[in-house]
Amino acid sequence: MNKPKQQQSFENSITSASLTIAVVPFILLLIFLVLADISFYFKLIISLFTFVVIAIGNLLIWRKLTGQLRTTTNIVEALITGVSTMKPSSAIQTGALKELNRVINTASEQLAEQRLLSKEHHIAMSKVLEHINVAVICFDENAVVTLLNPKAKHLFSVHDEMLGMPARSLGIEKSLLNVKQQKVVTLKTEQFEKRVFLQTDTYQLHRKTYTLLFLNDVQKLLQNEERVAWQRLLRVLSHEINNSLAPIASIGESLTVLISKETESSSNSQIQQDLIDGLHIMTQRALTLDSFIKEYQALTRLPQPQKSLFSLRELIVEHTELFPEIEFKVPEKDFEVYADRMQISQVLVNLLKNAQQALLPSENKCFVKIDWHISHNQLQLNIVDNGRGISNPDNLFVPFYTTKAKGSGIGLVLSRQILFNHGGDLSLRNNQPNALNKDGDNSNASTGACAILTLPIVLK
Repeated sequence: MNKPKQQQSFENSITSASLTIAVVPFILLLIFLVLADISFYFKLIISLFTFVVIAIGNLLIWRKLTGQLRTTTNIVEALITGVSTMKPSSAIQTGALKELNRVINTASEQLAEQRLLSKEHHIAMSKVLEHINVAVICFDENAVVTLLNPKAKHLFSVHDEMLGMPARSLGIEKSLLNVKQQKVVTLKTEQFEKRVFLQTDTYQLHRKTYTLLFLNDVQKLLQNEERVAWQRLLRVLSHEINNSLAPIASIGESLTVLISKETESSSNSQIQQDLIDGLHIMTQRALTLDSFIKEYQALTRLPQPQKSLFSLRELIVEHTELFPEIEFKVPEKDFEVYADRMQISQVLVNLLKNAQQALLPSENKCFVKIDWHISHNQLQLNIVDNGRGISNPDNLFVPFYTTKAKGSGIGLVLSRQILFNHGGDLSLRNNQPNALNKDGDNSNASTGACAILTLPIVLK
């Protein structure tokens, strides 16, 4: 079996060529020395001297060539690794090597400039991603998070590192990553539910396809638009109903007075008494309806919060004393909140009253667990009860809607409006099973609701 011929290196081939060229004059010299009429020892000395000169000359050529090639290799490798401080020798002023050195210097300067520009662009893009008000998440081909910005952590309220998390754990179906799209979707997990405007795009990196998700939280926007629409409706209703109620109540009172005066001189007292009773009922219902409308006008006339620093735990403990029928669990930790204390107090009263009224007949005691933590410059306050839970979550924040016999349907709407004005939010969801008994609060707790209040915090 014939072995493939090993290819000779460039420097060795040049040296071999030089030796081959030197052989011809060396042979001619030997012939001349043989024919010359000189001593044998002198011929031997000339032959050895010539041989040594040829050998040393070719060795110097080989070393010079090898050294230059290795120097050029080191410079190019340094450029590849990003080191632009190594430069070719400037002592060479002419020839092809000078042109090669000039090209390497030019390439070094351009690569250094491009690396600097790329680094500046990378820093600028990182700052944009950090401060942009859009959640950006990158997924690889296995639908695993490889890149994200702080807004994404804030959107999903994730406290741990999100890198490496699968898309499903964030409520994102893998089908959303397969095609480019722009639409409003609902991301839902066991911990949260978000309405977002989703945009997707892809890019290639190292022959792998990555998917970028741009998520805009439109939940607050939709809620705010809904709130504005209800406020406009309430203004119109209040105006029209008040215009009708005022004269009805006034006429009813006037007619009651006139009929009362005629009662003493009239023989048909029973009919007149019925008229008085009817007018009284009409007047009372008109006044009751007027009071009912005025309650809803509070939504459109809610004053701006007068903020100050106060102890959150102190405020909560004060409210636990207002509801002695409820058994509370409140942590020992404390936190200073910058908000309108009176308005936040009203929110707590509404939520605790709802928890008390939602107690199931099978439960002997109302349990409420209150806890809070800080995440992404926001305070999240959780109020968990063991009541009957939420039967119709879609109508929770719809004015006029209530499941209580004597409810007005304004408590939750007003509470959310107060938190909106503070830059926060209010959401409610049903508890997960055993939400209370995991800490030993209630061995039978498998129902109930959790109210989640969020407020921006003041950075010190």
